[in-house]
Order: sequence, then C-alpha cells, then structure tokens
Amino acid sequence: MRKTKSPFKDNKLLKQQIQEFLSSHRATFAQEVNRTSCFFELAVFNDLVRYYETNGYLVSPQNLRKKNRQFVYALSPSAKPENCSYFLAEKRYIRRDSKYFEIRHNLRIQSAHNDDIFVSPDYAIIDGKKIRSTKVPHYYNGKADYFYIESKHVRTFAETKHYYPSPELVLNFVGLVNEIMPPLIEGNVPSQLPRHFGPSLFVSGVGNVHINKIKKSLAERYKINVFLGLFAYPSQLYSSSNQPRIEKIGNK
Repeated sequence: MRKTKSPFKDNKLLKQQIQEFLSSHRATFAQEVNRTSCFFELAVFNDLVRYYETNGYLVSPQNLRKKNRQFVYALSPSAKPENCSYFLAEKRYIRRDSKYFEIRHNLRIQSAHNDDIFVSPDYAIIDGKKIRSTKVPHYYNGKADYFYIESKHVRTFAETKHYYPSPELVLNFVGLVNEIMPPLIEGNVPSQLPRHFGPSLFVSGVGNVHINKIKKSLAERYKINVFLGLFAYPSQLYSSSNQPRIEKIGNK
C-alpha cells in the first residue's frame, strides 16, 4: 500500500468529508468541534457505518433533528441518548428474521464483572432498544438519570486515540476488552449471527516494528484489531480489499 498525503490532517477537509458522508444519508452536520482529535473521532464513527455497508447491512440514520435533518453526534458520555442521533444497521436473511443493531457514539457500558463500574469507549455496536437508566451517587448526587447499556447487549466496540502509538497505550486497550467482552480474553469467540468486526483500536499515528508485533499478537490472542496510521490510510476498516485482514467475531 503506497503512503499518500492524508487529508485528515486538515480540519477543514476532515469536516468536509464528515458533511459529505452525512449528505449521502440525507443528513447534515451542524455541530461545532475544533480539535483534530474530535474530528478524528467523528470520522471513525462514520467509518464504522461504512464497514457495515461494505458487509451487506442496510444502514440508516435515526433520531435526526427535524431542522435540516441534523445528525447529532454524542460528543460526551454525559449526552442523553434520547438527544443524540445514531445509525441503525440491519442484516437481512432469506430464511430467518433480520437482525438489528444500533451504532452508538460515547455510550456508557456496564462492566461485565461489576455492576457499579462503567466505561465509555468511543463507539459501541449494541442490540436495539436496550439502553437503560439508573441513579448513581457520583453523578449529580444521584439526582439525574445515568444512561448505560449492559455489557451482554454489546456486540462489539471501538476506541480512537490521536497520538503516535506506544506499546503501553496499545496494550491498555486489552483492559477495556476485559471489562466489556471478557470471553474474548478467555479465548471464547462469540458465534451467534451475524458477523461483526472484533473490538478495535484506531490510532492516527503510524507505529513502528514493535507496535506491529503487538498488533499481530493481540489479533491472534483476542480477535482485537489495531488500526495504525489512520491519517495516512483512512479506509482500513471499510475497504472491501482489506476485509480478509480484519479480525471478526460471530457468524455470517
């Protein structure tokens, strides 16, 4: 693969690409973000949607603001899901019922090990209509709804990091996998329909030889994807030609 100059280093061009993606789904982008890391996070969300399109899912934006069909990204885990947009991914079958999943941004996930622990990866692919709310003492003194989803309803998830990767930062991703999908750590790969990409870490910077060895080891052990150099190679997740190299879980 030949390395080319990345458009993602220019925030204006990145914003334009986000707008173009939403326009292809008859939606608009109206939120204000300034940091490159924020644009990167939104771009990768769109890449997740493209992955499902590449793999035969029907996708459609949901919960758009009526004014100009604005798509509202969840820019913080504190954002109420009812106020945010998301994508619905539908997998159709000839002889069995369709499967539906929500592609969500910045959603809290309850730990698989402890009901009082919550984590917030950047993205989660979840079963539909499973978001719950509770009251927790550390969140507005227990007076506001605390929205989350139980880990058992998470099909896969992903995280972005805008940095030049180090071994420690890449390996820390394993901790999230352990909290959300511990069977993968134990070597038990989900087998239910349909197929999703394995838990994934998206890194803007290009790694060195050592980082690539870690990437390969995590893929072999836990079905984890580590996508390096997203600024240089932005289509790694959804490119049709790259699908055989992506770790996947579940069945077709």
